[in-house]
Amino acid sequence: MDRRTAIADAALGIVARDGLRALTHRAIDSALEYPAGSTSYYFRTKADLLAAVAARLVELSHASFVGIAVTEHDVASVVARYLHDALTHRMVELRARYALMLDPAVAQGIRDVLARALFSLERARELFDEPAHGDGLVSLCEGLIADVVFGRRASKDVAALRMPIAVYLQGAGSSLRGNSPDTGLA
Repeated sequence: MDRRTAIADAALGIVARDGLRALTHRAIDSALEYPAGSTSYYFRTKADLLAAVAARLVELSHASFVGIAVTEHDVASVVARYLHDALTHRMVELRARYALMLDPAVAQGIRDVLARALFSLERARELFDEPAHGDGLVSLCEGLIADVVFGRRASKDVAALRMPIAVYLQGAGSSLRGNSPDTGLA
């Protein structure tokens, strides 16, 4: 793993555990046992660092989705497994994303990237003849994630996640362009 990636990953961990205020160049250097000033060499400002964190979240989400999409055959299963993966193996990323999205100190441009880090609204719209149904699917998925992250829904079970997605897709069925996961959400 290159240093830029390691720094972005360490920053995700710090923000997820301790919040944005704890995110400093020095904290990252310490967490990675890098010499003082190493993080500053790669990311001069905190804004540069946050942009790298947002880009890393997009990269990790896309890789997760692509890995799942090749093993599943219907949209509801792909999306449910993707959510399950995020909720069971990528909770640090989710916590960091929420912490950064909700912090007014984070620039709006970075918050915009974070808002699209898990789900691509454009790709979701491609699933349907009616683009508003893609918007609804993304909102449903965001809600399912938030329900687990914030403790309202205890189950991370794939079947429990798949059920509301399948119901939504069935309701929007006349607008669904097919059942191929290759035009998925991430």
